[in-house]
Amino acid sequence: MKRSAPLRKLSREHHTALSLAQRIAKATGPEEQNALLAAIPPSFREGLERHFQVEEKGLLRQLTQLGETALVARALAEHAQLRVLAAAIGAGKVDALAPFGALLKTHVHFEEGELYAVAEERLYAAD
Repeated sequence: MKRSAPLRKLSREHHTALSLAQRIAKATGPEEQNALLAAIPPSFREGLERHFQVEEKGLLRQLTQLGETALVARALAEHAQLRVLAAAIGAGKVDALAPFGALLKTHVHFEEGELYAVAEERLYAAD
């Protein structure tokens, strides 16, 4: 789906997140998992955390004002869960990798399929 201008960059960033989720899912050996334990924390800080902040300060606030509280609550809860899992990964917890990757994939699909669809309709229909 073609996104309106305010959502294009955020939507493109989802491709990177899905690539990471896929890489996590395929990491079965200790060497791959250790590489992810090292790579995810800086990647999270520089990419996903910034992405979350942009959504939270702009898009999610706007949707809250329009009464889309259930969608916003889910997005915020998933952001919080991903932050907790990323911190566990940063602490070297291998068992946080799979839940992080699975939630990241689910979260991106939720945002693309539901949250951004509502935003397109309610906020950017004129675009």
